[in-house]
Amino acid sequence: MSCRLITPLLLALSFSLCPFAVADTHDDGKQDFRSGVMAFQKGELNQAKQFLESAQSKGLQSKALTYNLGVLYYKLAEYEQSRQAFSQLIGTNQKSLAQYNLGLIALAENDSATALFHFRTVAADNHQQKLAKLAQAQLKNLGSQKAPTKHWQALLSVAVGYEDNIGLFPDTAASTLDDGFLESVGAASGYAYRHGNSAIQLKAQFYVRDYFEEDDFNTDLLRLGTAWRYNLGGDRISLGLEGDQLWLANASREQRARLTADWLTPSCSTKSMKASCQIKLEAEQIFADKAQYQAYEGQHYRLDTRYRARQGDWSSELQYRFDYNDRKDREIGDQFYSVSPMGHTLGAKLSYAITRALKIGANASFRYSEYTQPHTFKNGETKKRTDRRLSYSLNAEYQFDQTFAATTKLGRMSNDSNIDRYQYDRDTISLGINIRL
Repeated sequence: MSCRLITPLLLALSFSLCPFAVADTHDDGKQDFRSGVMAFQKGELNQAKQFLESAQSKGLQSKALTYNLGVLYYKLAEYEQSRQAFSQLIGTNQKSLAQYNLGLIALAENDSATALFHFRTVAADNHQQKLAKLAQAQLKNLGSQKAPTKHWQALLSVAVGYEDNIGLFPDTAASTLDDGFLESVGAASGYAYRHGNSAIQLKAQFYVRDYFEEDDFNTDLLRLGTAWRYNLGGDRISLGLEGDQLWLANASREQRARLTADWLTPSCSTKSMKASCQIKLEAEQIFADKAQYQAYEGQHYRLDTRYRARQGDWSSELQYRFDYNDRKDREIGDQFYSVSPMGHTLGAKLSYAITRALKIGANASFRYSEYTQPHTFKNGETKKRTDRRLSYSLNAEYQFDQTFAATTKLGRMSNDSNIDRYQYDRDTISLGINIRL
């Protein structure tokens, strides 16, 4: 095929290049390909789509066909199919051209973060000067001309709040513990290495909750981790290693070592709604520091699936999570208490941006837990523990600028258990400030 046949489709995406041509022996498919290009030149996009897909179904395989299908799907606003077509060219010598077009698709879907990634990758390709200049122009329009080097970001959140049942005492208890608290959360992440579609990410997180009077319930957590990330078209694959240190009442309680695997894809999106699907697997080993926590030593496994969507001023998230624990469990004389639950959690989040600065939202989750071994009590009675926990909250956030935001949250957690001592309610309210760096 000559350059004249491919140029009109390239112009649809503001190109005037002729990087490759059809090289195949399927005559019928080649004829359909030519007919598809002619239909496109006449503005008959649906007819062009039929011809090009027919050429593909007849066995025609070429980078030109794949590329032109990607362009055609883009013109028809069938962005997911367009993304799939261009992604097939990532491993070829046309990867920069494909990356540029993937950036255009991300722009069409208002996904500036993904667009920045693709344009930065193209801008750093010294072998494709024309494409690099086009990518640099796109970066300028997006307000970023940074090359794909190290990129770091951080979040600090500080909140003050009140909790009415710190010890999770049952409703039948004679008294409960309530107290105010100061809570802080911090996170930082960045890339130690980044080349093409691969990157090595480093991250650190901490969580602190200090009660004003009830110091025995103070909790501190430090988490460090690293992950290898690979972008394939719009998809992202991650493999990671993390470590936790947990303190309770200002004394070391346990450490955790964790392996993670994560897959994120935007293929859940539709023409009218941007969405993503995520599957994450975790396996961790828990080590206890003190004899009183030895029962919690063991393994924990988790499957976490999420669906996130955004349409207009609305954002939502659906989650299903499965947890399996294999701990040592607790034995006191003839008594036995299982600390190895198997749990299923369903969660939902919904938020609405009232203005560009003010956002309100609601969260709800339901967890069903069944413990793997029955409890044995002092009187010799045995019972397998099952819990049904419902959590819900209302929250609001006011964004002063790109750095500072004020937040407030009102939440309730209710646990319904077949063993009375584990049946409780807890209400929490907090007011905080978020700082993004």
